Amino acid sequence: MGNTYFSVQRLPLVLAASLDAWRPRPTTAAAAPRTETNAGGAMHPNAMDRRGKRKKRKERGDEAVANGLSASSAPFDRRVFPTLLAAAQTSGQSSISAALAARVLRRVLSRAPQMLSPLPDSLVALLPCLLSSSCSSVAALSCEVLGAAALQSMEAGEVLASDSGIAIGLVRALGSRNQRVTEAACENVKLTSCRYLFCQVESICEFVNSRTTRLSKRDAAANKISYLIIDTVVLLVNSCKFDKLRSIQHELIRNALSFLYTIWKNVQLLRSSADCNNSKYQLQSREYEITKAIFRLSTGLASPACLEPDVIRKSIFGQGESNFENFVLAHWEKSPNLYRRKQKPQNDDPVFAALHSAFNLGAAADAIIESFVKGLASCPAIASDELDINSFLQEVHDSLGNAVKYREDIRVLRTQDPSDQTSKGCAMEEHFFDDGTVFLDEDEFTKKCKHAFKNGYSIALRGMEFRCEKVAAIASALADLFGQPSVGANIYFSPARSQGLARHYDDHCVLVWQLLGCKKWMIWPNPKPFLPRLYEPFDPLDDTIDDNSGRVEILHEGDMLYVPRGYVHEAHTDVGESQMNAYGVYSLHLTLAIEVEPPFEWEGFTHIALHCWVEKQKLGGCSQFDKSMTKDETSLYALVLHVAIRLLSDKDPIFRKACLVAAKLPSSSSCATSHLKALRSSQRSFFYEIIKNIEKNCNFKEALESIKLAMQEKNDEPFQWMCWLRHLPQGGDADSRIDFCNILKSLEELVEAFSSNPEQALVGFTGFKSGFCKSAVYEDACQSFETLLQMYRTTRNQYMSGMLALHGAHVN
Repeated sequence: MGNTYFSVQRLPLVLAASLDAWRPRPTTAAAAPRTETNAGGAMHPNAMDRRGKRKKRKERGDEAVANGLSASSAPFDRRVFPTLLAAAQTSGQSSISAALAARVLRRVLSRAPQMLSPLPDSLVALLPCLLSSSCSSVAALSCEVLGAAALQSMEAGEVLASDSGIAIGLVRALGSRNQRVTEAACENVKLTSCRYLFCQVESICEFVNSRTTRLSKRDAAANKISYLIIDTVVLLVNSCKFDKLRSIQHELIRNALSFLYTIWKNVQLLRSSADCNNSKYQLQSREYEITKAIFRLSTGLASPACLEPDVIRKSIFGQGESNFENFVLAHWEKSPNLYRRKQKPQNDDPVFAALHSAFNLGAAADAIIESFVKGLASCPAIASDELDINSFLQEVHDSLGNAVKYREDIRVLRTQDPSDQTSKGCAMEEHFFDDGTVFLDEDEFTKKCKHAFKNGYSIALRGMEFRCEKVAAIASALADLFGQPSVGANIYFSPARSQGLARHYDDHCVLVWQLLGCKKWMIWPNPKPFLPRLYEPFDPLDDTIDDNSGRVEILHEGDMLYVPRGYVHEAHTDVGESQMNAYGVYSLHLTLAIEVEPPFEWEGFTHIALHCWVEKQKLGGCSQFDKSMTKDETSLYALVLHVAIRLLSDKDPIFRKACLVAAKLPSSSSCATSHLKALRSSQRSFFYEIIKNIEKNCNFKEALESIKLAMQEKNDEPFQWMCWLRHLPQGGDADSRIDFCNILKSLEELVEAFSSNPEQALVGFTGFKSGFCKSAVYEDACQSFETLLQMYRTTRNQYMSGMLALHGAHVN
């Protein structure tokens, strides 16, 4: 064993296991196959069958190794231990025994968690050797096995941590020159430390919750340890990888979240403790580091208030299985529609009842304001195409968990009565606070909101899906129903005879849910043929809108109004004396914003379809296209066609419509299945209509000219919309891949390649476009579309869960 440490207590077990494993076994003819060759040394024709039999015996041997990873240590000692022992003793990176040992360790990791606790004693005895292995795979996998086993129970973690041989092996792994081994060892140390500390947090919760500012000398040591544990937990959580944090039991994570949340709320008091004169007794973690730890810990937790899409479908569109299909075909992105409740919604709708209790709607106005204004944290925006939550955390850095900021999080405003204005045009909004105001004093902020409300100002709070678990559950289910990454939620609380927002239109579709009182809405048709795109500048409203031509709807408690994007609208609580007497003097409604992001419009779906087809060309999977074209030329023609499709989308409204191929509809009954097929059929028809349009109208010269203009000006802004395409996987050589984050380089290559012989380039593009339009596969695009959607949704859910945690979710 060389210098490798073995505990004396385990030595007899190790020797016995190794002798038992290597004891000679009787062999039979069947167990000793021969390789038959002819005189020239060639394989005998019948030997192929025998090779097949040998292969089966090898597979049975692998199965035996797998069976050796059972809870019982005897099979492990007989079948697996000799392999690992040989690997531990063998030096050299290319060792066959090391490769086999790595495969065995991977199987150990792939077993169910309960199979890792307890680890066989013989494996524990070998861990010091394996951790010090010269084979990086064996050493790294041993670190992972050690960490996974230690996470299963506190007792297992203590046993493994108390073994000095394992400790020495882990130290050697930490000092390895191989980055993979070092990272695996670091992650093991951090994870096991996290778990241990999470189990200790309850012991200092009393100290944290007591909010004590005076400490006796006798308590000084306990105080020091408490602060040390807090700082260590924060440091470890913020340095662990997200996927590793998810391996810790959710019960422990919830305990730690509750603990850290309490610390965060009391952090200012803890910092100013008068009796902690020595700085070593002070909390060293900064406030944003604590909020970052809370955010990171929560990203892997599911909301306890989750809802199925079918529950939301029934709550909004009614019990009939065809109602949603009818809405999509008749009203979606076409015309407003009102869903009227026939009776009190609290009696028949559990979703509405949950919202009613969440905002304390049975209380007075001041209490309602407190229910959604107190305890707020700012929710900094995450970039539309950001799919790495780590990048988001690096971007916001020390602003995470800051106090709410005016306009970014909340607006307190009223719209002047047009009759009081001397100038013509739309009424103007008047804001109670200045732009950019940060509300550090929560009580003072709440007091001012109440005062503003009494003076006719409405309170508009954005991002309710990040602040209230029940709203988050509704928004997530609605996003699933429409097949979109996320749904935003804002709340509007308006006093009597008032108007909050001035007349406007939105770049997203809105479902307005009246929760309290009533409100009168006026809606005008979209004055333009195109739906407004998300994130594009808004056009100012002119004086051509006739005040008397709008559609008028009065929403009562429980009613739901759908307003498509682009439709001009305004709302106010001046609904007449009879309505006010019946429904109270103020109104509260929730808006659910279905934001159709660029990849999930029909234009985006078309770009995905083109990408899928191009990847097939690189693999030689399509015989209908010119095989003489190189991979580089294929990529460049694809880039031109992407640009041409974008230019075409500025002329054809269908490209801007939402793609609902990933919408989740019920399929439990034959009736529901037929409705699902009808909706799917309409989506397929959209796609092939777009394909015909591309073949007929996509213009090579127009696309090339727009690219040349951008190159002359060295301006990539017109092509920033392409950034999200980087999330689609690209095969082939690195030189043939398009860098959508540095698009000017690819555009420069394109201009250089096509400018020398534009006529030949036009012929090549025409053939390329025709090949795509004739052989694009709808199902391939659907699969990639849903994969991309899931990537977006994962990041949005992580962000939502992190923000909910900063608003007190997962605390109890």
